[in-house]
Amino acid sequence: MGFLNFFTAEQPPLVKQALGDVLVMLDNGRDMFDAAAAHLLDNEILDVNLPALDSDINRREQSLRRAVLEHLTVDPRRELVFCLKLISIVQEAERIGDLAKLMGKTAGLAHKPRMGPLVEPLRHVRGRVLDMFDQTRRGFEEEDASIARHLMEEQRQIKEELTRYLHQLANNEHMTPNEGVIYAIGGRATSRISSHLANIASTIACPFDQIRRSQTWT
Repeated sequence: MGFLNFFTAEQPPLVKQALGDVLVMLDNGRDMFDAAAAHLLDNEILDVNLPALDSDINRREQSLRRAVLEHLTVDPRRELVFCLKLISIVQEAERIGDLAKLMGKTAGLAHKPRMGPLVEPLRHVRGRVLDMFDQTRRGFEEEDASIARHLMEEQRQIKEELTRYLHQLANNEHMTPNEGVIYAIGGRATSRISSHLANIASTIACPFDQIRRSQTWT
């Protein structure tokens, strides 16, 4: 049974709307990250309104919270854990929007185009994170624990890779301070976005008290 079909009976309208909001938040977050990363890492023109998409994510987060609260007020025992997991999911999705917006703003701090060996590792990881967005949406819709576990392992590897990258930046004596700031922010934001996606995946694979934990993804 998929996550979107969790309810034993027909989904209440408010909860059905909330589930739809989660999917739109993920889609908006992916669009924001894709555009912001292209602007920061590939020197492309930013043709996406990041503040507008971020505002839409924030609005949907509030809407979902109201829907869950109203549902629990009417029937507090029905699918309580499911509703708590929804609240956890929107917290993660909201942060993705903020981080993508940060990446877009960081490009404006750069003194020159981003080219060469310093940016290539971030471009590589960017592609993996975009794939994580697609798999997170699929795992959420299908409640596929195997996809969720794969995502959490992927995030662990990305985190380790970007941690090594940041250490290399810190010990690079040939780049300018401006380059160090730009690439460090880009790497850190990318790592955090992958973490938020993995945290969303953990709501599928783990009991409520164990979400956001990575010790036992087997």
